[in-house]
Amino acid sequence: MHLVEPEEVGPIEGDDALVTPPRPPHRRVSVSLLFTLSVLIGTVVAIYLLLPARHNVLVTTAIAQHREGGDGWDLEAPSPAELRAWAIGLVGKNVPLPKDGATVIGARKIEVLHRSAALIRLQIGSDQVTYLVQNARGIAPQHNTQQDGELRGEFWRHGKFSCVAVGPEATAATWLAALR
Repeated sequence: MHLVEPEEVGPIEGDDALVTPPRPPHRRVSVSLLFTLSVLIGTVVAIYLLLPARHNVLVTTAIAQHREGGDGWDLEAPSPAELRAWAIGLVGKNVPLPKDGATVIGARKIEVLHRSAALIRLQIGSDQVTYLVQNARGIAPQHNTQQDGELRGEFWRHGKFSCVAVGPEATAATWLAALR
């Protein structure tokens, strides 16, 4: 009885049998380990190179929407009841909306990370402020501030919702007080 190695070519008819010692176990393990590590490292590198980072996507989107201006509203100058009904239908029950000190200029639905979000343009005092609210999903910080030139973006969690407000840096204390 002979040991049959799948990598070895058997003897041709008439030749003597070629008997080789088995491969040492540590060589089999090290090759398997190197192969596994190369596949894992390649997968991790591919994920980081091919998939974009999602840091501060809501804040960045709100700042971009604020800079674009206010065209194409789904609702123009809605009443508080109309705004609440529209927002509940879009992002869910108990959606946090601006307080009474803010005048709503317009509201529209946008998609952020393949989910619906309510974008609301407000007039608070002499400032126009963009307010974005979406159902929170995943792990996110409780609060985040982002500066972009003369604009300031504030992110916070309110229950099961993620909220972002964007407005002028100089009067941030005023418009934030009206939104929180």
